Amino acid sequence: MPRITPLEIQKQRFSRKWRGLDPVEVESFLAMAAEELEDLARAKSELESRVRALEEENVGHRERERMLRDTLTTAQRASEDIRDAAQREAELTVREAQDASERLTHHALQRSAEIEKAIHDLKLQRASFRLELQKMLELYATVLEEDRREDEKDRPLSYMTRKAEKGETA
Repeated sequence: MPRITPLEIQKQRFSRKWRGLDPVEVESFLAMAAEELEDLARAKSELESRVRALEEENVGHRERERMLRDTLTTAQRASEDIRDAAQREAELTVREAQDASERLTHHALQRSAEIEKAIHDLKLQRASFRLELQKMLELYATVLEEDRREDEKDRPLSYMTRKAEKGETA
C-alpha cells in the first residue's frame, strides 16, 4: 500500500456525484486527518531522532564499557603479576634467610666445637701442670726431708766435734 502524506490528504479532491457527500464535512474531515497525520509524522521524526541519539549514546556507553572491561582485565593481570612477583621475592627472601640461618648455625656449631676443644686442652694442661707441680713438690719435700736428715746427722757430729775441741783445750 502506498504511503500517503498529510499534504496529499489536503490536496486530494473528489469528484462530485449527484447526491454525494457534504463537501464542507469532507473538507473538514480531510483537514483534520491531514493535521493528525502531520502530528504523527512529526512525532515519528522526533522519535527517530531520539532513537538515533540513544543509539549513538549506547554506542558510546558500549565503547566505555569495553574500555572499562579492558582496563579491569589489565588491572587484574597487573595485580596478579605484582602478587606473583611479591610471592617470588618473598620465597627468595625466605630461602636467603634460611641459608643465612644455616650458615650462622654451622658457624656457631663450629665455634662451639673449637671452644670445647680449647676447654678440653686447657683442662689437660691444668692436669699436666698439677701433676708436674705435685711431682716438684714431692721432689722438694724429698730434698727438704733429705736435708733435714743431713742436718740431724751433722748435728751430733758438730756437737762432738765441739766437745772434742773443748776437751783438748781443757
